[in-house]
Amino acid sequence: MRNYNKTIGTLAAVTALTAGVAQAEIEGDVYAGYSTDYIFRGVSLAEDLAEAGVNLSTTCPLTQGKISVGVWYGSGNDQNGDFDNQMNTSIGLTKEVGNFDLSVGYINYDHNGGVQIDTQEIYVGASTEVFAGINLGVTAFFDVDANDSLYVEAAASKSFEINSTVNLNLSAGVGMYDGDDNIDDGFNHWFLGASLPWAARENLTVTPFVKYVQTDSDYNAGISTDGDEVIGGVRLSVGF
Repeated sequence: MRNYNKTIGTLAAVTALTAGVAQAEIEGDVYAGYSTDYIFRGVSLAEDLAEAGVNLSTTCPLTQGKISVGVWYGSGNDQNGDFDNQMNTSIGLTKEVGNFDLSVGYINYDHNGGVQIDTQEIYVGASTEVFAGINLGVTAFFDVDANDSLYVEAAASKSFEINSTVNLNLSAGVGMYDGDDNIDDGFNHWFLGASLPWAARENLTVTPFVKYVQTDSDYNAGISTDGDEVIGGVRLSVGF
């Protein structure tokens, strides 16, 4: 009941905030996709992940930044029974200050089945273009519920226009943990990613992607997951 109430509370807050900016223009997208694996912060939780979600955003009347809300649902196949399905609800605020995009937000993680722990996080982040179209960002996630821990991820990305309908997006990053009793402190994984979003129709985007994840051996031993993984998948999204 506690987890159900947390999710309902988050959705109620999202509804209230959305109603508060009802007169502003709302943008968003609805999406669905498939991944060969569900890897969360270096940990392989399941195979054959099916996902769906919705994102909404609009201008915040108080800060003139962007306020966004989102709901994500994923269901995967885990032979060990540790993971069944998961729903995340989030709300965030982004504001451009000088050459930086600053962000702050809240995420609620709700698991149904398996042994994963429901929890809540507050995050803060900053990103900027460093040179030649390369963007660098750092985000810190503070677990304020079940784990009382800190996760920090730094990532670089660059986009190349292939033609008027196709882009090539490249990314690389590292992740670090601190304070979680179930995870060794310090560096735990790094990743490389590539995606090829294709504007197939007006407002319809098809995005195949591939990602390589290498997990630190100490972290890997404590979590009992593979040391490295190659993930592939595709996502379809409809914008409005």
